[in-house]
Amino acid sequence: MADNTANHAYNRPPRGAQDWDVLLNENFSRIDGDVEIRDTEENRSQYTPKTGAKYLATDTGQVYLGDGNEWQRRASVNVVRNGFTRTADGTVIAPPGELQAAIDATATNSNFGQQPTQTISLVSGRTYEISDTITLKSGVRLECNGARIVPSGDFNVFELHRETQLVRPHIDTRNMDWQSIQVLIGTKESDKLEPSNRAWVQDAYLLGEPGRGTGLQFRGQDGPCSMQAASGILNGFDTALEFYAAGGDTSGQGDWSNGNHFEGTIRNYRVAISMRSEGAAVSGNTVRAQVQANSKRSEWLLWMADDPRSERDSENYLMKGNTLFVYPWDVNNYSANNPYSSDADRRAPIWYLGRGTRYGNSIYDFSGLLGNEFIVNNSDNPDRNGIFTAHGGEVTGTAQLRFNPAYDRNDSRRWHPESENS
Repeated sequence: MADNTANHAYNRPPRGAQDWDVLLNENFSRIDGDVEIRDTEENRSQYTPKTGAKYLATDTGQVYLGDGNEWQRRASVNVVRNGFTRTADGTVIAPPGELQAAIDATATNSNFGQQPTQTISLVSGRTYEISDTITLKSGVRLECNGARIVPSGDFNVFELHRETQLVRPHIDTRNMDWQSIQVLIGTKESDKLEPSNRAWVQDAYLLGEPGRGTGLQFRGQDGPCSMQAASGILNGFDTALEFYAAGGDTSGQGDWSNGNHFEGTIRNYRVAISMRSEGAAVSGNTVRAQVQANSKRSEWLLWMADDPRSERDSENYLMKGNTLFVYPWDVNNYSANNPYSSDADRRAPIWYLGRGTRYGNSIYDFSGLLGNEFIVNNSDNPDRNGIFTAHGGEVTGTAQLRFNPAYDRNDSRRWHPESENS
């Protein structure tokens, strides 16, 4: 009579047994159902779901048990691939100190949404001290998952290539001598950023020292930064939010920063929103935000830089069609720092509109208290810009649009008295 093994009761034919082959074949039949099967998720259908058989999908970590007819999903386990742990849903876990390596190992380098995006997750509840810029490469979605990110030096924290997503980043540069950019959308390596090649930021929590560095920048550089989107809280900084055309290529695929959108809260800045150009257009950008000035630092809600040329014979450095929907809190706080503030003014101006071709730019003031006298208007096209409220506003162009305001103008002046167009 055959002995049986202790754990699985496999047959152990005794010496001289005439039916040893039958006993061993029974073992093989049972082993085929007892031994765990390991293969990829998509190859599961190639195996028979014997009753009690176990299947481990090596690419997802999902565990299945056979019921005689189908593979039934059960628990999941994490798997290791390319040196990084993957959860059952395919997310790659990037531990502190290995974030860039995880991105490099998993980036698909896809464009135009032609491949699935790979999600990388930080470890929740941890602080990631980084020693160099983190570059998000094409095909990567980075879920920051509550982790706090702190740079060890003065460098950009995140730079986004196209076909990337940065989700819930919590970056902290407070109490540091830091003057760089926390999140840069658009680099020399990005090529053209457009809706079908997105570089989006969702629910950012960016904390900076008031008067130092930049929170978030949409940059056109060696290609346009066009119709990208970001949301979140920008607290602190010299410049909280910036739209920047970093080159002079004005061609159809030039260096413009256009059609981008930010939505969220901005506070404790020197300049809340800046628009700058090295020659290409900054146009059609929109912001919808609660904006709160700081009495110790804040100078401008909106700064639109000058065209640096003394003779402007072309529309280079163009800024047009940019629109802000804002509720401006504590506008009295600009008075202590704004270079155009005067005791004769009811309040300091909030918008510097620089020299050059500047038209079709608007601020919609949800507080209902501001008007065109809060613009230092040095534009070459002064009448085609304005502040509107629910109570009124005025802008002129080829035709005049006017709503009677509910506020009194400062001495009935159209623009701030220090404007070149006053």
